[in-house]
Amino acid sequence: MGNTEKTILQVNMFGGLAINYEGKNVSIGKNKTAKYIQLLEIVWLAGDAGIQKDQLTGILYDREEQSNLSNSFNNLIYQMHKQMDRAGLPPRDYVVNKDGVFFTDEEVILDSDVLRFKENIAKARAAGSDAESIPFYKAAFDEYRSELLPELATAEWLIIQSVQLQKMYAESVVALGSYYEDKKDYESMQHVYKKAAELYPDDEWQIGEINALIGMEAFKEAYAVYDETVRYYTDELGVTPSNDLLECYDKMSRQITNVPGKILQIRDGILEHRGAVSDNDDGAYDCSFPSFIDAYHILSRNMERSGQSVYMMLLNIVDYEGKKISNQAKLETRAKLLQEAISLTLRQGDTYCKYSASQYLLLLVGTNKESCKTVYRRLLNKFKLLAGPRTELDYSVVSLADLPDRLAEAK
Repeated sequence: MGNTEKTILQVNMFGGLAINYEGKNVSIGKNKTAKYIQLLEIVWLAGDAGIQKDQLTGILYDREEQSNLSNSFNNLIYQMHKQMDRAGLPPRDYVVNKDGVFFTDEEVILDSDVLRFKENIAKARAAGSDAESIPFYKAAFDEYRSELLPELATAEWLIIQSVQLQKMYAESVVALGSYYEDKKDYESMQHVYKKAAELYPDDEWQIGEINALIGMEAFKEAYAVYDETVRYYTDELGVTPSNDLLECYDKMSRQITNVPGKILQIRDGILEHRGAVSDNDDGAYDCSFPSFIDAYHILSRNMERSGQSVYMMLLNIVDYEGKKISNQAKLETRAKLLQEAISLTLRQGDTYCKYSASQYLLLLVGTNKESCKTVYRRLLNKFKLLAGPRTELDYSVVSLADLPDRLAEAK
């Protein structure tokens, strides 16, 4: 080609494809899932290693019947060049075939966020010491802003790439988090884990964020993150908090007892938290599972002195045949309605929490086994009124007086 100057393209793929040429954003088509765009992305992501033509066509035409695969692929290349020309980009090949392997055109300099991320991870791994690796891990961490090409999230080839990049990202998070913790730089540590938790809330990065906040003695903020995380796990994921998360709760409790505070500030903090966790001051106390454990211990110890009986009830949502509900959307809806039924039925002084996707735990104060049946029937009637007559509940009860102190093992 006559033009000897190389074309510099800035290509970002974290958070979605974005192409910039000479300071201007460039669109190479409205349909970001088009095959010719995927062709470019696959080759760009392959970097200097390139990708075999057979592998490339296998990805692009996976499970599709093509009578003439070679013609289809050539047409795709033609379509790609046509779209690049329409976008006002210089006339280049953009992808080239060398002995059956496709690479980015040598006349194109690719400035890519994903390639920079991979290079920094490689440099961090090759560094001679932890201290030398940190700047590279930091650069990689900053580069990884979001998921790779979310518009193609269901494409099999992209899922494989995304998982590999996510593991590299986790590596940078652990390296940076541990480094900052050792240096007692808790603000930087919190920043790292907070960003990671926002991107991947299911991976328990919140534990690092909570520990950083504890290190900063920001206990109010630490508890807020903890409470939000526990509720996310029980309400959204339908699982109980892990032992590591429960250990954070213990750590916060121990630390808070060693920090002096003014009585009015402490009172205001308690009142603010109480208002945040419950909109119904006249009803039962809705709390997280670890808080439920604490309530259990307090009531267990007070029983002997007060002589007041306390029963623990487990409610399990089932279908009209008494079987587990497999439809997750239906189960989620019914769990919310059961929470509402509990809130409307139980008295002030009773405590409850969500234990799993289909289960709630209740602490009933001043009851006996017979009155527990009455509570259950009232709850079931209210639940049926809210969720429909075909809804059912299983329940079991045990007196705290007869229960060994096994619940402590959960902590």
